[in-house]
Amino acid sequence: MAELFQILAPDGKVVKPDLVPDLKLVEDMYRQMARIRYFDDRLFTLAKQNKMGTYPLFGGQEASQTGAVFALEKGDYLAPMYRNTGALLVFGWSPQHAIMYWRGHPEGWRIPDDLNALPIIIDIAAQFPHAAGVAMGLKLKGQQNVVLSFIGEGGTSQGDFHAGVNWASATNSPAVFIIENNGWAISVPRAVQSKVDHLMRRAEGYGIPGYLVDGNDVLATYHTTKQAVDHARAGNGPSLIENVTYRIRPHTTGDDPKAYRTEDEANEWISVRDPQTRVRTFLTNEGRWSEEHEKALRDEVEREFAEALKAADEYPAPDPYALLEYAMVNEAPSIKMQRKVLEERIRMMEAE
Repeated sequence: MAELFQILAPDGKVVKPDLVPDLKLVEDMYRQMARIRYFDDRLFTLAKQNKMGTYPLFGGQEASQTGAVFALEKGDYLAPMYRNTGALLVFGWSPQHAIMYWRGHPEGWRIPDDLNALPIIIDIAAQFPHAAGVAMGLKLKGQQNVVLSFIGEGGTSQGDFHAGVNWASATNSPAVFIIENNGWAISVPRAVQSKVDHLMRRAEGYGIPGYLVDGNDVLATYHTTKQAVDHARAGNGPSLIENVTYRIRPHTTGDDPKAYRTEDEANEWISVRDPQTRVRTFLTNEGRWSEEHEKALRDEVEREFAEALKAADEYPAPDPYALLEYAMVNEAPSIKMQRKVLEERIRMMEAE
């Protein structure tokens, strides 16, 4: 079996001191981890209060997403999937847009011009061919940029996973593919997804580097992704990284994880392997963090989210006909029919 790469052990002790980055960088990563976990919790609450639609949580995976995004440089691209709200927030997406996106507001769908992020993909694994295509485009243009994309371990059973990685490999395009192995594809355990012991071994079939990483160690995820990003930027092609992590929350707000996994399993990952506790302990031991720092950070993220929620609440309601926009330049007969149905339903609602 491959060795799981770590820099910080679960108790916060350093196991590879030569690979610890600048402590200011570690502080910045921890701040983002705490920030996006808080936002994830608040979005969960909004959904339970029927103030937002179905929401796919990422809590517990913030080290995987934060460390990876921190390895990118200006001009690089992110090709996200539905469980990458955290990665997008670290990348520069505003909390207001995140709230509006998961409320279904068209303004939330729009990616700001200065943010090199592709739209969130709901269709399992479809982001990998997109990432491979963008990476090939960057190569053809001679740009020294890289595309980062995530997938869950369940998504590796989809054809688009193989199509995307294979194409990037065949064209030697600058892409970094990360498998966030959180143990469960909704209710399907990792053990029945594949006979291979580690999903990163699939890299061998594409002739590219593969890495097995402790996805709850933000220093390890940063270091490995930076290595893969530098490899791609130098013109050496893509890499495949497996971050072993855990989804401590339900699959979505419509899921009940107690139906397929034990509370003891989840509690172990929360109490013993929590990614935030690990890096906070390390920073505390280094004299770089205190209860005062923690309170100030908590106040800061609470204030940021409250302002974002207020802005989202006060934003003008969307035009209901926006449902039929953004699909075709010339309206197809099927869209015209749907427009008539929508017009009738709006008239009925106004008459009530």
